[in-house]
Amino acid sequence: MATIKKPEANPVVAAILCLILALGHLIINGQQRKWLFILLTSIVLGMITCGLMSLPMLILSILEAYQTAERLQKGEELDENEYTFGLLYKIISIIDKSAVYKGS
Repeated sequence: MATIKKPEANPVVAAILCLILALGHLIINGQQRKWLFILLTSIVLGMITCGLMSLPMLILSILEAYQTAERLQKGEELDENEYTFGLLYKIISIIDKSAVYKGS
């Protein structure tokens, strides 16, 4: 897997961009694979539950983007598919077996 190093990552901007199709993961944190799986999982869960899981997935995505950007800002080098927020990792790892968890 590719690694990401972005000390210029801004946690607040990453969280705000997650309100628009989880773009904080892609644009600010540079994690394309993570963004794709979060977006697809959110859409599928939203469709299956008639939208009931949309808000919880949005909140988890925002928390994940914020925490990941914080770690990147501190100079950490992260895997392209690394998760910081445990609950979101547990959900995504059901369908993406290459997901990696490393809490902050």
